[in-house]
Amino acid sequence: MKDAHLQEQKRHGDPDFPSQYYYVGEDHPRYEMTLHWHREFEIVRVRQGTLQLYLNNESHTLKEGQAALIGGGVLHRAEPYDAIYECVVFDLNMLCRQSAGRITDYVLPLLSGDAVIALLDMAHTPMLWAAVDRLFGTMMTGDSYFELCVYAAVAELVYALYREGRICPPAKQSGVGARKETIITLIDWIEQNYTDSITLAMLAELAGTGEKYLCRFFKAYTGNTPIDYINRLRVERACLKMTEGSNITQAAFASGFNDMSYFSRIFKRYKGVTPREYRRRLTAEAVK
Repeated sequence: MKDAHLQEQKRHGDPDFPSQYYYVGEDHPRYEMTLHWHREFEIVRVRQGTLQLYLNNESHTLKEGQAALIGGGVLHRAEPYDAIYECVVFDLNMLCRQSAGRITDYVLPLLSGDAVIALLDMAHTPMLWAAVDRLFGTMMTGDSYFELCVYAAVAELVYALYREGRICPPAKQSGVGARKETIITLIDWIEQNYTDSITLAMLAELAGTGEKYLCRFFKAYTGNTPIDYINRLRVERACLKMTEGSNITQAAFASGFNDMSYFSRIFKRYKGVTPREYRRRLTAEAVK
């Protein structure tokens, strides 16, 4: 598959029951969702503020009380604006394994990414919203036997998608395949080399284009210039390192920064706090 380079490698949930709930506030290492895809189905729901969500480079604005459903294989990223949002990621194959045949036919469009799902809100999609709310509530509580409740909620969700006519084929766009393949190549290369020195000339050569066109094209897909994207990625990885126990200097150097002053300046630009303040928050949360 051409999208393989951007496939997220993170495992969601347990191998026996691949499903996971995520609460994302401004202190979360991945507060700004970078461009990626995965085979699992994902629901993103905004609890506060605004989230600008991009599905296969198509922009959608989510506000408090709205949600979006993302099929497997869909390239997606998000930019939060004073937002708190939550995600549930789960493998729809759980339905296929338990009930093959016609059930699999219903699930396949969501697994392949051939379906584009409209945005949801409580007022206009009551059946779907109730199914989503039940799934989130179940995943958040994690009570005994919650797997049975999750399975039932997922089945209810798929049923509601069909009943409310929210599964439809995506619009065809000329040239999308070639552009998507190029951005996948660039992102994959950056992921493999972000700890090293990277220049626009290197990326332009990789893409087979000029630097100015590269910047316009890259920003159209990722929302950032190549340099901004690399710095954001490095800051995100530094946050993850600190979450795992590294001190500030260790996290900075392990994430591709070789100047602590520059690291502090870039970190505050993207996270709104200094590395020291961020580390202090992590310590305070761990004590609670």
